Amino acid sequence: MSRTSSVDKAGNNLAFWQGGKLSSNAVQRQLAQIQRAGAAEIAEKGRIQQQAARYLRQVQTPAKPEKGETADKALKSLRALTDRISKQKKLPRPPIIPPNPVWGSYTMTFTPPDYTELGGDYAEGQITSVTGDPTISSTGNVSTGQMSCTVESNYDSPSSGTASNLFGFYFQPHFPSATVEVSFSSQLNFYWYVNSIRNKYAFSAGQGLLEIYQYFGGPPTTPLSRGAFIGWGVDAINNLDFDFYSGPGPTWSLTAPVNGNYFYFVVFRLSASATASGWPGSLAGASATVTVPSVTVTVTGNPLRLP
Repeated sequence: MSRTSSVDKAGNNLAFWQGGKLSSNAVQRQLAQIQRAGAAEIAEKGRIQQQAARYLRQVQTPAKPEKGETADKALKSLRALTDRISKQKKLPRPPIIPPNPVWGSYTMTFTPPDYTELGGDYAEGQITSVTGDPTISSTGNVSTGQMSCTVESNYDSPSSGTASNLFGFYFQPHFPSATVEVSFSSQLNFYWYVNSIRNKYAFSAGQGLLEIYQYFGGPPTTPLSRGAFIGWGVDAINNLDFDFYSGPGPTWSLTAPVNGNYFYFVVFRLSASATASGWPGSLAGASATVTVPSVTVTVTGNPLRLP
């Protein structure tokens, strides 16, 4: 017979509801590993986008007959990029323990002081894939729940770069088998631009992600769930494009299967990238600041499923 877990008697003690404890070193190590994996993913996407843009320029109707062979090769290269993307394999998701006859629901609301007091942490910002001399920065403060990334291309010479950072916290479910829903409020401030003349390439990208990871004690697997709450990826050849925004972020929530044998990390990631050749030619910029004043985590135990 199903029963409601006795944790309902714990009241609003957030430290209790968070579950077990991890050492600060384990938290820092896990977030740093997630940060490195995310930076590699961003760099790979940037390389693919830049390769595709180069091939697209070559595919355009050649001005001279002798350039037709180059266009044919570019078409084949574009197809190869598509095949490469389609063949990328995701790591298998971790096994989920079958439901047990314990059920119920509880909610935790984390605010910036809780991010630090309950084992949360900020992973030091990363600056990667830098060429030339762009203006680039990555800052964050877990005690205020704010992250910022900015990349501005060099005015006088070719340059590119990516700035990224993250913060997160963890919890351990009180139920043997459950579903977690994570939602949050946010304030966003971002701008981007691409400006190109003389057939010079310009690129700007930014992304903010909310992710849920299962913790095994080693390098992280792919996230159990992921959602983007901010994002753009824009390139330009012989045109100008830009956008900017300041205000509240969208309402967003994620769900994932969880169980009481593991810890889980709720992670916010932010990145910005820009590539350009200098002026006259092309310029690009990307900048984003995200503040997360609260995160709500609801854990619902799965009832016993009778045959």
